[in-house]
Parts: sequence; structure tokens; C-alpha cells
Amino acid sequence: MRMAVTERRHATYFATLDGGIGYILPLPEKTYRRFSMLQSKLVTGLPHAAGLNPKGFRMFHAPRQASAYPQRNMLDGELLWRYPLLSNKERCDFAKQIGTSQSLILDDLMDIERNTAHL
Repeated sequence: MRMAVTERRHATYFATLDGGIGYILPLPEKTYRRFSMLQSKLVTGLPHAAGLNPKGFRMFHAPRQASAYPQRNMLDGELLWRYPLLSNKERCDFAKQIGTSQSLILDDLMDIERNTAHL
């Protein structure tokens, strides 16, 4: 889904204690579902640094549980941005596994890049 140029969007930027900068950006439902399926395929299909599972490694650990599935409402941008770096065959395979085209995934990633490029 292409985001309209005139559409008003927001993002929450944050800084970490160790000097990192990041952002949280709301996505349209279709884009979220596409990226969620892609993320689950990438988690199982790609090797991970130091053998750490990206979902478990980055999951927020609250003192008390806020919802039944807290990791399902956030996507791992670092993992998703590995998709354009894959070979054409690998990108095509992952896109086929989730029932979409690689151009649609790349378009969605570029839309996010354009919306957050001002940082």
C-alpha cells in the first residue's frame, strides 16, 4: 500500500542510554501483516549474529505482563532491513513464501525510508 504524500504521519524518535537512536513508526494494517509474515520467515531463514534469536533478544521484558503476546505488536526493523541486502533469488524465495512480490516489499521499505529520512 503506497502512502499518500499528503497523508499526515507521525513517528516517535528515541535515544538509548548507550547512545543509540531509533524510532517507532505506525504502519498501515496490510503493510504490518506483510512485514510480520516476512519477519517470521527471516527469523527462521537467516543466520543470526552470535546465534541470538532476534525476537527473543529484542523482546521487552516488563515487570508484569501487559498483554498475552507483547512481541506481536512490534516489528524488528533491523531484521527487515536485511531483506534488500539478500540476493535476488533469496528475496524472490522469501516473497513467494509469504505470497507477495519482492517489489511490493521493497516499495514498502522505501516508503518507510522516505518518511523517516529527515533524521
